Amino acid sequence: MKFRGIITPMLTPFKPDGTIDFDSTKTLIEYLKGIGVSGLFPCGSTGLFSFLSVEEKKAFLKYVVENSAGLKVLAGVGSSSTQEAIELGKYAGDIGADALVLMPTYYITPGQPEIIKHFSDFITAVKKEMFLYNIPQLCGARIDTDTIAKLKAEFSEIIGLKESSADMRYFSSIMDFSGPDFSILQGQDDLLVPSLSIGADGGVCGLSNFSSAVINAYNEFTTGIRDKAAEVQKKQINTLLRTLMGSRFPSGYYYAFYSKFGLKKGGYRSPMIEPEASVKKAIADIVNSD
Repeated sequence: MKFRGIITPMLTPFKPDGTIDFDSTKTLIEYLKGIGVSGLFPCGSTGLFSFLSVEEKKAFLKYVVENSAGLKVLAGVGSSSTQEAIELGKYAGDIGADALVLMPTYYITPGQPEIIKHFSDFITAVKKEMFLYNIPQLCGARIDTDTIAKLKAEFSEIIGLKESSADMRYFSSIMDFSGPDFSILQGQDDLLVPSLSIGADGGVCGLSNFSSAVINAYNEFTTGIRDKAAEVQKKQINTLLRTLMGSRFPSGYYYAFYSKFGLKKGGYRSPMIEPEASVKKAIADIVNSD
């Protein structure tokens, strides 16, 4: 299955007490359907998967699959434990997720042999189409191109790569793996248009949780209006990202979502801290004018 377009790495809305807000999750999915995203990616970095218990992850994945409104669901099943990832992967497959997304284990930094074993053990146990997820700044290790080649040659279940390192030289090198049955998705919003220009199939873009700018840039690019796509990238996407960076990731994303939909009682899962008042104002001014 070839995935193209903008996939949303869904944030996980919270109530003031820090529990998952499923009503606001439905609001988010309806918004995403309306702006034309190609798929949903729950339980990724923006969704604070590492802050959730296994049971919370399962509950959130189940809710998203059951309320996906016809959108493809790429279920995040990341964990610092291969065994827990397998448990989540089997569960996500059983409830009907279209594909899985898995990064290397983290905290105890793996080498390439450990990364290969992690993915090999996972795929052998789960037997479900999946994306490799490269995010070395949070995992502590990069998936080397030789490792990708080895895994891709051995396992037909690997159908793509979500690349979030922000290293365009590395991104350019992995474009050699692109093909009719293998998707390359850029995970950094500010590199979306540059990545499309060298053949990326789309992006996994966190801004789409509350802004249509990345959708507009993708649509302009794919319909041949590349100057307009570049303008949206520079003036809208990059400006919004710089504003969000006024707070520690991903607190600004959560405030932007709550502000966009008037969720005055939106919560933050500890140890998240709300953005400062000046950052909140700057975020609200941008997202509410979108």
